[in-house]
Amino acid sequence: MITFIENFEKMRRYFVLLILPMFLTLILNAQTETRVAQTIKGKIINEATNEAVSYTNVGIEDTFYGTASNENGDFQLKIPEEMVSKQIFFSAVGYKNQTLPVSSLFDREFNIIKLEPQTYDIENVDVAAQSKVLTRILRMASENTPYNFVGGPFNLVCRFENGKVIDDSLQVEENAGVLIYDKTGYKLPSKTDAFLMRNYEVKKDKPDYSFSSGITNFDELLELDWVRTANSVLNPSLLSQFDLKLVDEPEVDGAAAWIISFSQANPTPEGAQDFHATSFKGEITIGKEDYSVKKIEGTVKSAKHNRQGKSLAVGSSNSDYYEDVVYDFSVTYTHLKPEIFSLHKKYRFNGQKIEETSRLTITDVQMTGVKEIADRDYFWD
Repeated sequence: MITFIENFEKMRRYFVLLILPMFLTLILNAQTETRVAQTIKGKIINEATNEAVSYTNVGIEDTFYGTASNENGDFQLKIPEEMVSKQIFFSAVGYKNQTLPVSSLFDREFNIIKLEPQTYDIENVDVAAQSKVLTRILRMASENTPYNFVGGPFNLVCRFENGKVIDDSLQVEENAGVLIYDKTGYKLPSKTDAFLMRNYEVKKDKPDYSFSSGITNFDELLELDWVRTANSVLNPSLLSQFDLKLVDEPEVDGAAAWIISFSQANPTPEGAQDFHATSFKGEITIGKEDYSVKKIEGTVKSAKHNRQGKSLAVGSSNSDYYEDVVYDFSVTYTHLKPEIFSLHKKYRFNGQKIEETSRLTITDVQMTGVKEIADRDYFWD
């Protein structure tokens, strides 16, 4: 055993003596090959507005060498000598790519790179091409959510209104103040994250401690926030399921926008966000400048609804559900946050014709002194 160890040690020393010169040569060569010729510094801005373009990809063509601008559009990149003769590219979501000779940026201590906003002449392309363009717009709207909407933690101060008419006679009218707590906000949009990180307190005029009778469409309203949950047409993996069409290119709040219609011939639970939907269509408004969502609206018909949520199936043994459901909904967004959620729903239940109107209005966003809420509780004193 000792002889084996001694021989092994001799072999190891021989291996090190053999490999070490080769390794040092590689290091010296690498150091020689990566000597910095110059450091490029600059700022990337929107050519039309002169506003900073955040998180722009900056790189040397045909290599994996590069960086990205910060949230203020500033960037810095050390250029190795062997890359001086190459091209440098600037690429950002919503803008046309720009490519320049690396050496052309050496003359200035600080470079201003102007990117031209990407525009689409959608009306002058065929149906298949238009669908691809609209799919890309929706994908970019989804990917830009963390930059276009407020991140957590924050509180949303809200006013909730819910009215119910039974057989053409007003039976229930509820008004409540609501405080929503969102730990991560729109920086991590997903259905799971929204469920785990968003809780609320509701102050009702007359507390109702029955789970089933305490249902007021509040959670259903929150689920319509597809920007937060990355659902339906704001889930890139589902876009191939939709028929998309350009409706209009209006100005919204003084800025250009697209209105895109979406529908499913055979609604899916994940597309319609309704397990038993038989008809599903709507429109989404997206700002051209930053791909921010301005409004989502839709109309859905459903054979039946589980009373604990429309995304849940009605089991074969369950006879306690809504029938012949038809509803319209809309969600508007402004100033980095949702503004108004509204839902108008008609259905039949226990032989009665019922019509409900629910509305949630966001009155304030609190980023400081945030109150953390541990769960979802309808009632507190």
